[in-house]
Amino acid sequence: MTALRRTAGDDAAPAARARTPKSAKTMSIGVVLDRLRAEFPDVTVSKIRFLESEGLITPQRTASGYRRFTESDVERLRYILVTQRDNYLPLKVIREQLEAMDSGAVTAILTSAEAAPLISPENFRAPVLTRLTASDVAAQAGVEEAFVADLADGGIIRTDESGFFTADDVRIVHTASALGEFGFDIRHLKSLRTTANRQAGLIGQVAAPVAKSKGEGARQRAEELSQQMTALVVSLHASLVKNALRDELG
Repeated sequence: MTALRRTAGDDAAPAARARTPKSAKTMSIGVVLDRLRAEFPDVTVSKIRFLESEGLITPQRTASGYRRFTESDVERLRYILVTQRDNYLPLKVIREQLEAMDSGAVTAILTSAEAAPLISPENFRAPVLTRLTASDVAAQAGVEEAFVADLADGGIIRTDESGFFTADDVRIVHTASALGEFGFDIRHLKSLRTTANRQAGLIGQVAAPVAKSKGEGARQRAEELSQQMTALVVSLHASLVKNALRDELG
């Protein structure tokens, strides 16, 4: 895992370079997206605007009101996105970290193996948009296409409105195949899907009102909230299963 630190005299630290002279070369939000999307495929204009509204970044504005970003703004954005992805910290905590780094009060480490959650939050990010056919999924998951069809017929995976699968479906198929080696069949997988649906329903009860609330960034706040809750719920579920198995096996 990559650790980003701020040390005295480290000119590359994102927070240390947050205050940049106005004469520094700037770029549009479109260029910023192109710079970040290779590492963060789901970053959007709305996401960047949301982070600005939350006070985590402060791009310059032209006389016409257009946002202009410096190189240090891009690095600050990268710091925020990496911290969300790898440490899954709330924005309030990330803001506090940035403020402490700006003041030179702390040395920040984005990610450490010891602090890694039981279930990685990266697993709960929205899937990168893909257009995979059943044969594509089968090839990437290393299974027969008939197995993919069985999972689709059983409702374990499903296509989008255009009839294509995503990278998440590949992971599901690969995991289902691995479980099959232990005797798990479609009936067992349906039971797991039902449990997942119930957990999603609980999370949705909290996140849906946020998404429907008025105000700029409501949808983004709901997505951040649902991702955070999903990681916690699945980590808790894994721990509960572990404890139940310990009791089952005596």
